Amino acid sequence: MKKEKKEKLKRKNRVLPEKEYDEPVKKEEFLMEEEIEILDESNPLPIKKSPLKLAKHKKKKKKLKKWVYLIVFLISAIIVGLVVYLLINNANKKRLEEGKRINEERLAEIQSHYNNVVKVNDKSNLYVRNNDNYEIIGYVYKDNVFELGETTIDIDTKYFNIKDSDYYIEYQYVDKVEKQEEYSSRYKKYLPFNKNVVTKDGFTLYDDDKEVISFNKGMEFPIIINNYENKYYVEYNNRLLSIKKDDVKEIIDKKNTDKKNRKYITTLAYHRVYDTNEKCNDGYICLKKASFDKQMKYLSDNNYLTLTMDEMYMYLKGYLQVEKAVTITFDDGYLYKSAEDVLKKYNLNGTMFVISGDFKDLTQFDNLEIIDVQSHTHKMHKNYVCSGGNQGGAMLCAGKTKIMDDLKKSLEALNIKPVAFAYPFYDYNDTAISALKELGFKLAFIGRAGVLGKAYPKSTNLYKIPRMTVWEESLMSFNEWKGYL
Repeated sequence: MKKEKKEKLKRKNRVLPEKEYDEPVKKEEFLMEEEIEILDESNPLPIKKSPLKLAKHKKKKKKLKKWVYLIVFLISAIIVGLVVYLLINNANKKRLEEGKRINEERLAEIQSHYNNVVKVNDKSNLYVRNNDNYEIIGYVYKDNVFELGETTIDIDTKYFNIKDSDYYIEYQYVDKVEKQEEYSSRYKKYLPFNKNVVTKDGFTLYDDDKEVISFNKGMEFPIIINNYENKYYVEYNNRLLSIKKDDVKEIIDKKNTDKKNRKYITTLAYHRVYDTNEKCNDGYICLKKASFDKQMKYLSDNNYLTLTMDEMYMYLKGYLQVEKAVTITFDDGYLYKSAEDVLKKYNLNGTMFVISGDFKDLTQFDNLEIIDVQSHTHKMHKNYVCSGGNQGGAMLCAGKTKIMDDLKKSLEALNIKPVAFAYPFYDYNDTAISALKELGFKLAFIGRAGVLGKAYPKSTNLYKIPRMTVWEESLMSFNEWKGYL
């Protein structure tokens, strides 16, 4: 016991060598069962603490560490949460911006196709709306032009309404055009037949031979032109379109008009129409522009339809009905400019029969706006060379081959297709008629003085259509002229 106390005292009073203080002192070297020596950082010598104090110290230190870890964890969690929030918010913002951009682009794309007037850019389905569903009812075809109804456009718009109809077309199949194509409204002066065409379940409407629109269900239309060249012409979307006979199920009686088809058509034959600054040396067949203007004004004021040669043919064959109509023709091709001016003024039509061999420059007859050009022979406009007839016209004693050769030259020189012909000096015979038929002419006009020029549907010979020659005012008054219509 005494020995242990001595050892303890000895250790207590021991002084460590200097060199031992030059190196860090390990705590373990001073641990005792009763006391524990702890180094103080500000003092190189160990500080003695009791085990109780040391335990409290450790507990306090451990608790402090927990709080530090908790604070660090919370700060880290806050930082991480903030970063994640910023990333998600930024991603959502980008998504919203991208969605907005896409919606704006889609809306602009849809709007870029909408217009009052559009043209179909490819064959497309035609739809009918059934509640909120759009069902296919047919097709529309490329390059056809339609007017659209008013439409509220948003990003969900897929279909445009075709004006004045229950039909719709997908927006991407139409493109804007500047204006509606000017379709002829002449047919509105035709009388509809009191018959309707009923189509099969599946038919197409045509403009000439061009497909316009198809339907997969049967429909019914009033007939405007009846069975001309195996087609029935009807009105659709303010246009005159045709249905092939093969697409027709039946024809039924239907009251479409109370007006009566005209019993006859008068054909007027003019020659020279001249103005005050022009000379006309052909006597009685010269007519002053002022007189011609007065006559054409009367036709316009009284709503006369001036027939083209195709319309005249359809009327005489019974394919077409008209209430008030007349046919205007000019012979030879001289002094027609004044007549053209007047016809334009009143929007009336005429047909000029040109002696193609009499003119060095035939381009003057190209693309006349209101006057159609047909043949009056090439070099056979000669009178008193054959016996008989009205004036001994050259066609009376010419063979069929000679007549056909002359007419072929005339058609080629004028660059026209054969439709109608006027016999020079009103002289004709069976040989001339046979030549005209073989070349494809549909009509031929005669005349001479005193003929009233009335042609009747389904009875007048198409190659002997009479004309009334219009004389100068000293020979035919305005009232006489009106009475012949």
